[in-house]
Amino acid sequence: MPTYASLLKLYVAHASAAASGALERERDQVAAPALDAAARGFLSATEQADWTDLSVEAQAARLRLGRQRLRRWEISNPDIVSLLRRKARSVALS
Repeated sequence: MPTYASLLKLYVAHASAAASGALERERDQVAAPALDAAARGFLSATEQADWTDLSVEAQAARLRLGRQRLRRWEISNPDIVSLLRRKARSVALS
């Protein structure tokens, strides 16, 4: 599992883009690097091994798996997600 700091970075990226008035697609583009970092945190050490040696397609497949795990974690931990998103909005607006 990724650190709470990497999850907070993801939520701050989304909140900052939203505060700027960006459309949903633009918010997703701005937050993509933070999403990828958070998703990689949900991969096992074996799944992350030799990342740079993987093809682009294999990396994308693993990131999809990490994103699925992130979404399941968010569904299973709504209180933590809510807290992190509130913190992210306060950081984005400051």
